[in-house]
Amino acid sequence: MQMNHSSSIGLKECFTRVLKGHIALARAVFPNKTTGHRLDTLARMALWDVGLDYLHGTGHGIGSFLNVHEGPQRIGTRSTEDEAPLEAGMMVTDEPGYYEDGAFGIRIENVLLVKPVELENNFKNRGYLGFEPITLFPIQTKLLLPSMLTSEEVDWINWYHGLCAEKVGSALREQGRTSALNWLLKETVPLG
Repeated sequence: MQMNHSSSIGLKECFTRVLKGHIALARAVFPNKTTGHRLDTLARMALWDVGLDYLHGTGHGIGSFLNVHEGPQRIGTRSTEDEAPLEAGMMVTDEPGYYEDGAFGIRIENVLLVKPVELENNFKNRGYLGFEPITLFPIQTKLLLPSMLTSEEVDWINWYHGLCAEKVGSALREQGRTSALNWLLKETVPLG
């Protein structure tokens, strides 16, 4: 199958760049009262470095009873008057992507919980926030170019995969789902 790419880079590089953005946002630490549009650049930077981007928002609020795109919080390029700052306890998605028309599409998505973060300093007693991943599903490492990752990004992937293996793995063990557990353990092997 021949793919018609408008960019000069391939699928694996695009996937790796999208994942780098996903990790950058997931690892972010920021002051209380920060709005999502101020964090959006983190998710896009690895794509921008080579002249690529995506047209969708990076994240949106998650409500209850399947109200998926629920505000007032969101992460995107636009700032609006009704945009609420991120607060502890809010849920938001982290879903950077990249789409090659007629060839392929990539979106790496997770639901994140906004939570307080204790730091060595606390400038002007603002308080700081970060994220905790809620969706625990392995990242497809077969599409990665590991040479493009920093040691911090590799550490984050290994930490996240360890969390997936621990939390989901224990549930699969309790349910006796050996086949699913074996698959999970294979997909969460640490990167070298």
